Amino acid sequence: MIFLGTAQSVADTLRPYWSDATQGRATVVQAVPDMLEIVPLGTCKGNGVKLLLDHLGVTDDEQIMAIGDGENDVEMLQLASLGVALSNGSKKTKDVANVIGLSNDEDGVADAIYRYAF
Repeated sequence: MIFLGTAQSVADTLRPYWSDATQGRATVVQAVPDMLEIVPLGTCKGNGVKLLLDHLGVTDDEQIMAIGDGENDVEMLQLASLGVALSNGSKKTKDVANVIGLSNDEDGVADAIYRYAF
């Protein structure tokens, strides 16, 4: 389920309410400040990437890079051997990243790929 509002209404009203209402039954995350996502427990980009890596036969000793900017990217960045948070990303994303890259307005994803993958 996705809710849209002002950044303040999401932070002050929607997130506290839905975090309490869904406690233990769903996960509440924000990809961007004005959007709240409610997803089933265990649903996250990190788990999706892990399933894909397993399916492709990619092992833990291979170098994996993930790039993200939203709170919904945290688990994916933690899974990667190199997690890159964009400079315009959320605090939670930057806190778990290995590296802070350029912002999305500065082509941060492309820069990270050229800088670290080539």
